[in-house]
Order: sequence, then C-alpha cells, then structure tokens
Amino acid sequence: MTFHEASTRFLNDRRVRNFSPRTLQGNDYDLQLIARFMVARGIEAVETVTLTALRDFHEWLYREPTKRGTTRGVRNQYQFTTLLKTFFGWLHVQGILPHNPATALEYARLPQELPRQVLTPGEACRVLERIDTTTPVGYRDRTIMEVFYATGIRCQELIDLCVPDVNLEEELLRINKGKGNKDRVVPLSRIACRYLETYLKAVRPELMRRRGEDRLFLSWRGRPLHRVNLIKLVTAHAKAAGLKKHVTCHIWRHSCATHLLKNDANLRHVQEILGHGCLSTTERYLHLNIDDLKAAHRRFHPREQKERD
Repeated sequence: MTFHEASTRFLNDRRVRNFSPRTLQGNDYDLQLIARFMVARGIEAVETVTLTALRDFHEWLYREPTKRGTTRGVRNQYQFTTLLKTFFGWLHVQGILPHNPATALEYARLPQELPRQVLTPGEACRVLERIDTTTPVGYRDRTIMEVFYATGIRCQELIDLCVPDVNLEEELLRINKGKGNKDRVVPLSRIACRYLETYLKAVRPELMRRRGEDRLFLSWRGRPLHRVNLIKLVTAHAKAAGLKKHVTCHIWRHSCATHLLKNDANLRHVQEILGHGCLSTTERYLHLNIDDLKAAHRRFHPREQKERD
C-alpha cells in the first residue's frame, strides 16, 4: 500500500472518530512530509518501512529547517514521533502491517519548562482597567480580557464561543470542542459575568451586522473574530498599560492558572478549568513565584541573616 493510500485511510478513520479539523490538517501535512522523505529514499510502500528508516527520518528532521528557516524544536520532534507510532500502530491494528515498525522508536526528551511569562495580579488589573470601555469595541475588548483571566480559556476556544454557551444565571461558560475535541464547563468570575451581561444586552447588538450570527465575540464589522486580530488586541492592551512583558493570549491562561494555585486552589480543579488531559501538564504551574523565592532567600540564607544582625 502506498503512503498516499495509507494516509488517506488513516485520516478518514480519524475524521469518522470526530478528530478536529486542525488536528487532521496537521496530521495530513506531517504525513506528507514523512512520505516525501521515504519515497526520496526508494521506500514506496508502507510495508517496506523499517525501524532504521524511521530513525533516519528522525535524524533528518532534526537537521532539516522549518518553512521559516528555523531549527525544529524538541516538541516538534516529539509530535512527529507520536504521529509515527500512532500511524503505524493503526496500520498494524488494521491488518495492513504484520507489526508496528515504530514501536521501538524513542521520544526526544521534553524539557521541564516553566511558563516563561506570567502576569502578577497587579499587572493583570492594570491591563484590564486601562481599557477604554466607552466604545463598543473597547467594551468588547474588556469583556474578552475578563473572560481570558477568569477562565484560562485558549485563544481558539474563545473565538469559537457562541451566545448560548454563556450561562449568566449559573455563572458558567461552556467551552465546546476544545483541545482534543473535548467539551468542558468552567466557572465565570462575578466581574466577568457583569461585563458579559452588559456586552450581550447593549454592546453586541451594536456590533451585529447580519442576522443569524451566533458567535459571542464579534469584530466591528459584525463578523467572528479572526485569530490574528485577537492576538493583536491582547498584545496592544498590555503595551498600552505600560507592561514590558510580551503578553499573549496564552500568558493570560498561564496567569489564571498560576494565580488560582497561588491562592490554594485544588490542583485537579485547575486541571478541569484548563481542560488538561493529564495532571502533569497542570503541575508545571506549581512553580514558586520569584518573589516568594526572594523572600525565602532573604529570610533563611545565613548571609542575609548576618546582614540583618
């Protein structure tokens, strides 16, 4: 069976099993890259792929620059290994291959990274309070930022929100088809609810340009927000508030999780709010704030104690 035939069947199976369009698109691109590598080395059929060939692909991938000309990160290599194991494992289960040649393929070691930037509660308030809410677009932006901070929602998840997803009476927000195609319901802060209520009653109708549009957040033209524009507005409001940090949508997600845990929220509750598949992903937010470390250092280090004496 050719790589094209095998990939088509694999992707069709995932489509039937309700994988998200973004996942399917990414899988398709990566499988085409793998296929081009194999065919260039005379490996035309999936049945002839060996563990050695897959390791050669790994080495080539490490050296091959991305479309932007940059080197591939460890996470990208990890992603390809996961896809190879899944793809060839599926072919084996389907009876197309007698065994999975990717079984012994080793993962690249992922670095234990902390979130690079996190807002302090004071910085978060500065950004929120700096937004001009006297215009429909400004009020929409404040509402968006309050939702980001209250829920730790991902960028695309916020874009996909629809009006019926907001339950102001119960102070809840339904997030549909999040990462991994999973739905979840998360609590809203009372402040976020107040902004959402006014936005829905008085602001969103002003942004509406056509009937039948049910997306929650609209552009000034009455259309669903574009991902690029959402990222730009989040960054712009942080700069307007005088923050030196490069603030993105994901920084608000990091900040929401960090501030919840710093105030003694249950780790599993935060996991549910963020929609993490495994607890280890949430645990990285348990890092100590640098201010806490400085305070502990000054309190307990013998040289600091000598200085106080």
